[in-house]
Formats: sequence, C-alpha cells, structure tokens
Amino acid sequence: MQVHLSMLDAVDPRNPSAIPLVLTVTAAQHPAVQGDFRDFAHTGRPGTGAASA
Repeated sequence: MQVHLSMLDAVDPRNPSAIPLVLTVTAAQHPAVQGDFRDFAHTGRPGTGAASA
C-alpha cells in the first residue's frame, strides 16, 4: 500500500512537495496493519522548519 501526501510550500505555493509513504507487508499481514497505516498517514503535517531533536 502506498500513499502520496502533497503539500504546498508556505513561502512559494508554486513549489509543491510530494511525500511517499509506503507499507510493505505480506497479503496475510495486510488486514491487521492497514488501519494503523491509514492512521499514521493521516498524521502527516507540515513542519515549522525547526530542527527536531
């Protein structure tokens, strides 16, 4: 399963970014983890530009 998050640059909206998120599991594992992956994908937010520790 893969998701592409697209975000616009706050300074220059003509400069979008695409962030691929990829989940690689077996077919048997997929039903058990797809909800968690979907929840994770929904947490994607633009950062402040500050370094993280």
